[in-house]
Amino acid sequence: MNAIHNKIRHLRLATVMAISSTMLLSLIVPVGMANAMPTHPTFGTFVNAGGVPDGSTLILNINYKVANDEDSGNVGYWALDNYNKHVQVWQAPDGTFYAVARYDGNWNTFAGALSPGVGTLQSKDASGTFQGGYVATFTGTFSPRTQKTNGNIGTFDFGGTKADILLGTYGAGQTGSSSTFSYLSAYFTGVTGFNEFNWGWTYHYKSQSWNNFYYGTTGDIVT
Repeated sequence: MNAIHNKIRHLRLATVMAISSTMLLSLIVPVGMANAMPTHPTFGTFVNAGGVPDGSTLILNINYKVANDEDSGNVGYWALDNYNKHVQVWQAPDGTFYAVARYDGNWNTFAGALSPGVGTLQSKDASGTFQGGYVATFTGTFSPRTQKTNGNIGTFDFGGTKADILLGTYGAGQTGSSSTFSYLSAYFTGVTGFNEFNWGWTYHYKSQSWNNFYYGTTGDIVT
């Protein structure tokens, strides 16, 4: 999940809509914050609905599975992710939207890939778990198309590949997942002002962890 952070991915794009869709569907990391020393918050400390404005209406409550999502670290894409994603969106009385997204799944890295923290060469294939999510606000128009607005909407294969992960750093030609699904484009039109004010993910492997949060990153995963 590059210019800003992991799993929200790729704020390098020019338009707000492009920013929003990749942000929500690829794992990106705050490169400039790699030396920050955050604590290790629990999954639920900010991924909750505690800030929903009074009088808001829950308009979207969906969950879906994602396969082969290329996850990025401080140096480059380092793993393929498979996870469950739960998205809830409320509409406030003033017409703005409040979103909470939660992720829970597994990552797989490969011998020859670079670790997410400092870019150490991985010695073997390995897998582990991760959890996290974000809270965001935005404006736009709720305009659902063919997808249902409540419950499970299926599985989406993002088309990430081992070959791309093994290219190394972003500058070496890594392209990210080839096909992604965005709930923003599927359920909303005219999205502007997407403000993701709390976000973070924690990755686990044996006794190691990599913590990638809006106020910094700590740790690493080296196989």
